[in-house]
Amino acid sequence: MTHPLPAQKIALSMDATRHFPPDYRAARANFLSACAAAGVGTTARVHPDALGRDGKTLFLDTAVIGPRDAKSALLLISGTHGVEGYFGSAAQTGMLREGVLAAPPGAKIVLLHALNPYGFSFDRRVNEDNADINRNFVDHSSPPANEDYAALAEWIAPKDLAPAALKAANAKLKAYAKAHGDFALQEAISKGQYAFADGLYYGGATQSWSARMLREVVSEELGALERLIVIDFHTGLGPHGHGEMISEDLPGSPAYARAKAMWGARVRSSEAGESVSAPLTGTIDKAFARWLDGIELTFAAIEAGTVSTRETFQALRRDNWLYAVAKGDDPLAEDIRRDIRAAFNPDTDAWKMMVWPQAVEVTRAALAALNAKGIR
Repeated sequence: MTHPLPAQKIALSMDATRHFPPDYRAARANFLSACAAAGVGTTARVHPDALGRDGKTLFLDTAVIGPRDAKSALLLISGTHGVEGYFGSAAQTGMLREGVLAAPPGAKIVLLHALNPYGFSFDRRVNEDNADINRNFVDHSSPPANEDYAALAEWIAPKDLAPAALKAANAKLKAYAKAHGDFALQEAISKGQYAFADGLYYGGATQSWSARMLREVVSEELGALERLIVIDFHTGLGPHGHGEMISEDLPGSPAYARAKAMWGARVRSSEAGESVSAPLTGTIDKAFARWLDGIELTFAAIEAGTVSTRETFQALRRDNWLYAVAKGDDPLAEDIRRDIRAAFNPDTDAWKMMVWPQAVEVTRAALAALNAKGIR
């Protein structure tokens, strides 16, 4: 049985839209300010190789609430896919501001803000090397193959955005879907690939700075735990405004059962074909399972739906073309940037007020589960 924390009785702001930042720089300032107001110290890790769109330094910031030597923890991650950081940053900052984040006895809360600050600053899912951070955790000396992506690569990420060229590319993808199914096409495109550096869902040729920093955070803050719950904030898949908890654990496993006990019907296994997400390679989830073997780990990504899959895919293709082919300089650049931001961060009060309470709900459920463990 789980026990509600005192924080669950706090009335939330009726205007949660104020927690959503206009850009990366404001997101960081808001997060640091909220930490300071809550009396929570922060650690800044400076990106050594990339600058933001404004030409200024980029940071990955962490904060810890509760005793650092706690044996149980909740980790909240934002900005794994940079442009998706608006939702995660708003959740972290807003819950700090509104008193939701109270560590249960014997536990701590670790906040990791903007895992991919470059992507957040540039409104891209990927980092400065066009690498998808959530496909980057592989053995780069022998990365997994994705033969289906290879067969479709030139049509997934076309080098020409002219209407006739896109129509021809789309016809090839539709033919694949007709032969193998829509979900098979989604998996071919999105599971991760390591052969096309200028393509979509590229997992990178080497370990990224973000991956190294995440490993460092795990070593410093999470290495001595007995149990850990992780919520990674994402957007872009599923019905508009609905939050699904994507688990990479299979039904019947202890981790899946723990996730179901916490988050109920929201939980869907990508490995079992239940989820809006196809199975993926090189994910943070799989990395944590390797790094923290032997502890009780419950990991889920909350995926907040935005626009249609077609619109999201088109925005990603155009963004990829802008940087891989046009090198960021084209009359269409501002339209493309606006469209990809809209695909992952609908800038409407209605959407924000739909996803905000769901972020609070799943976080409170995780804290209640930790609290129940702590008071047995």
